[in-house]
Amino acid sequence: MKKYIIILTIMLFLATGTICSADDIYLKIPVRIYKGSEYLKGLSKEDFTLKINGKVRTVEELLTGERSINDISERRNFILQFNLTDYGKNITKGIEFFINEVLRLKDNLIIWSPVKVYRIRTDKLKKNIISDIEKIVKEDSFKYKRIKELAREQLFSIIQKFLDFIPNAKDSNPFSSNTFKFLNFYSSEWLNFKSKFLIPDIGKYYGVFALLSQKYPGEKYFINFQQREVIPSLKKYDLAKRYIYDYISRWVGTSESSSFSSISSKINRIDKSMLLSDNFDTEQLVSPFKGANISYNLILFNSFRQSGIEADSVSPDLDGILRDISRSTGGVSIKTNDFEKGIDSILKKSDNYYFIIYKFNGKKGEKKIEIDIGDKKAELFYKKKFHPEEIDLLIKLALEPKINISEVKVSGRDLSFSISGFKKSGEEKKTGIIKVKIKIVDKDLKTVMDKDNTLRAEKDPIKISLKIIPDIKGFFKLEITAKDMNANKTTIFSKYIELK
Repeated sequence: MKKYIIILTIMLFLATGTICSADDIYLKIPVRIYKGSEYLKGLSKEDFTLKINGKVRTVEELLTGERSINDISERRNFILQFNLTDYGKNITKGIEFFINEVLRLKDNLIIWSPVKVYRIRTDKLKKNIISDIEKIVKEDSFKYKRIKELAREQLFSIIQKFLDFIPNAKDSNPFSSNTFKFLNFYSSEWLNFKSKFLIPDIGKYYGVFALLSQKYPGEKYFINFQQREVIPSLKKYDLAKRYIYDYISRWVGTSESSSFSSISSKINRIDKSMLLSDNFDTEQLVSPFKGANISYNLILFNSFRQSGIEADSVSPDLDGILRDISRSTGGVSIKTNDFEKGIDSILKKSDNYYFIIYKFNGKKGEKKIEIDIGDKKAELFYKKKFHPEEIDLLIKLALEPKINISEVKVSGRDLSFSISGFKKSGEEKKTGIIKVKIKIVDKDLKTVMDKDNTLRAEKDPIKISLKIIPDIKGFFKLEITAKDMNANKTTIFSKYIELK
């Protein structure tokens, strides 16, 4: 179900519709909380302690959110990322299933191939959309494979040259410059290979998400089709390492023992660099997803051309890193070569989260966030640091004219409110078009009332009144969503009400 529309990282909204000072600006921080495998529901703002740059700040309000890809009432933004070198029939089936069963005309679709990022038009025949995506992914995966193979061959060549040297050096000193040269050169080339092909480009994620947030409102869902890595040349490295140790074992205890220690230290550093989890900060990659409140979904699959991938994978720890990112952003992670099954699992997932709201104090610069609920067994997932340029962008977005909901009153069963700040179009720009949605949910997040209507208005502001259904009593949360169809902007008002 659609609950909120996220602008970018922390979302800014206006209390009055215009910004005059820092007191008018509020920041929203999305937070997901788990206790064991279960999402922790039912918290209130009093349960949270918020610190920014080490100082306690007041939690002005706490909102709850819930969403699912299956909710097609609003425009959705999809980013399909294909990290692969082997294109098989299952890829085609997965693309066909997604376009035919998930995508709708009003959705926004981005394809992130191994080479490039593309925005795909969705106002075409579905068979043409499928054909376009297949062509992009197939051609780009082939290009990426060739580039990667050339880099891998360079690694292989370095190792092979050293292996060719070993048989002819049985009686020579193993601590010669050849051994050190090999270890230094291989270490440098491996780090270069890893940075290009195994570690994601974080800046690219921020760039794509910023573009989406500024131009395309609506919920955002990320699906990564991740092929597990297999690099046969690494087995050659293991062979070279064994040769080195066998080669120098005869010399241990001699005057060259200090050189042996140096060689062992170099080998250990290379071994450690093979593990992404030891030298890649997971928070760096998950941060743009948490900030923009984008669900990261992972379909992890084996190569269609390799066997025994489970044993041969160069980076099994990468699997764990990506699964952690998925969990911390409310997504799904699944290992399967059946893409229809993988996509279906994502469709069944409902993502829950909280929004912590606090006042912006007018001070720009880096923001370090700490959130606590006083429960050591609970896991909290949120963006822990915002860079100055992120804050600057959010302020800029807040300064733009924006539709606003005000004067919300509930008296008995009568609900009334005003909407202002909408864009007018048509002849002499006299008419505003506003889509209004009113939802009431109970404490268990169950929807008890859901109404929507599209209005045309010449006067600004416009006043709206309606009756609340009579057969519900107790405490509820009221959510009013107003979307300015001319400006393509949305605002949300939320408050707790008691119905007697």
